Amino acid sequence: MSVIQLLQTDLKRATVKELVECLKEINDTINPPHKLTLSGRKDEVVQRLTSFIRLLLEDNRHTSLVTLVRIVNENANKKLCWNYEDGEITINCSKVKRAVSTNIEQIDFVISPFLKPLKRLTAIKICPVAGQSRQSRSFSFTLSDEDRKLLQTQNTVDERPPYQIRFYCARYAGRTDKLEVEFPGICELKVNDNVIPGQTLRCLKGRPGTVNPPDLSIMSKKNAVNNLELIYINSSFPFIASVYMVERTPVQYLIDAMKTYRVYSKEHVLKQLQEVQEDAEIVMESETLSTKCPLAFTRIVTPIRSRSCNHLQCFDAFTFLTMNEQTPTWSCPVCYRPIKTWEDLIVDEFFTQMLANTPLHIDSVRVEPTGVVTIIDENPELARAAAAAAAVAVAASTSKGTNGDPGSEEERGVKRETEVTILLDDEDDEDEEEREEGIVYAPPYHATDTIDIPITVAPEPIERAGQSSLKRKLPQLDITNSKRSKSNPPPLPIHKVIDLTSDTDDEEYDEPSHSPSTSSSRR
Repeated sequence: MSVIQLLQTDLKRATVKELVECLKEINDTINPPHKLTLSGRKDEVVQRLTSFIRLLLEDNRHTSLVTLVRIVNENANKKLCWNYEDGEITINCSKVKRAVSTNIEQIDFVISPFLKPLKRLTAIKICPVAGQSRQSRSFSFTLSDEDRKLLQTQNTVDERPPYQIRFYCARYAGRTDKLEVEFPGICELKVNDNVIPGQTLRCLKGRPGTVNPPDLSIMSKKNAVNNLELIYINSSFPFIASVYMVERTPVQYLIDAMKTYRVYSKEHVLKQLQEVQEDAEIVMESETLSTKCPLAFTRIVTPIRSRSCNHLQCFDAFTFLTMNEQTPTWSCPVCYRPIKTWEDLIVDEFFTQMLANTPLHIDSVRVEPTGVVTIIDENPELARAAAAAAAVAVAASTSKGTNGDPGSEEERGVKRETEVTILLDDEDDEDEEEREEGIVYAPPYHATDTIDIPITVAPEPIERAGQSSLKRKLPQLDITNSKRSKSNPPPLPIHKVIDLTSDTDDEEYDEPSHSPSTSSSRR
């Protein structure tokens, strides 16, 4: 008896009402291209249902077949008992001839920038659907001399070996290309005498491809047969698996490749800003950028972002790639937009120059629609401390004698700074309450400058209320002028603007005056 005849004979045992309920649920759940007609005599309904099952078998649509078997069992559970397993439909302990070929010679996974399969070490096997019973698939391989030589190759970039043995597994729905790494929900992998638990093989919920194929290199025997067993249960889908020798690409190689081949120039970024500005339907305001990576909260070293993202904010290349090497989520940490391939990532030269011309203690800048950048200095004390440390270092280096012996301070004629204690009174407390702690903006400069950026020293902060005294080293401090008069307030903050639109390195900046008249004009 043929497959279709066996299915037709079994379906005739169900009532017309049960068969119609099966057709209704198939239309709602599987959603065939053409809805199955519900009316007609019993023989016509049976013929219609078996013809649809034949199409699913011919197209190797395993997911739909699993769903169809469940629908039949639920709607005609008193008369029919079907099971779909390992490409076979079991009907009352009789097996329909397997419709899925297991002779698969090659499978291709979604390309990873970190791992490249070089050689398949075992046969490709299909792992059938598993119900409440335990299922398993066994694999075995022996390493050749060439394989052992690859595994002994040393890595000059990091401590991890450049060649590894990995176990690949994916959900199988008939196709063998662009597969995403995924394992059964409840499973474990035995490798010789070792066990890889299921929690390390689990993807993020509902997101295939967010787990790496496990590394078997350390667990593998170099001169003997290696035995693997994938054990799983409660799997509603078939899976396909095999073992591969892979080549690993270090993160630093990927960063170097991006710096060489995928760079958005400063002019390109400015052109994009101009195009957005010319769009009458979009009103672009200034955008605040952070110099810290949103993933590691440390200063960005190599700024990258996706081509498809509309924001200027970048993230650090090393941090982002390292995190995706561990868990390949591939989404933008700024706007959370999916990044389809790593080739979409680019190095932003505009952001790179902004970082090069921004002091290390600066956390954020503001970018105008014209491309002009303004530094937002929320900690001017750090700039003054850095400037003071640099001045001390310069003074120490210039004070050395011709023979290299700096000598004593008296011989060099250097006066030791006097340590001064400032006592606070009620008037200082009132001044502190009246003074507003605003953000300090540094003076303007051009993004093409490569020299150190001078930071204007803001007035020394007055002591907080509640502190009795404060000790500082103040060179040539006039104690009589330590109190500020209310009629003579401190100068207002000064702006430092980075003109990233400039293409010349010869422009000079004239330090703005700190006179009260200049400050008042900026109010």
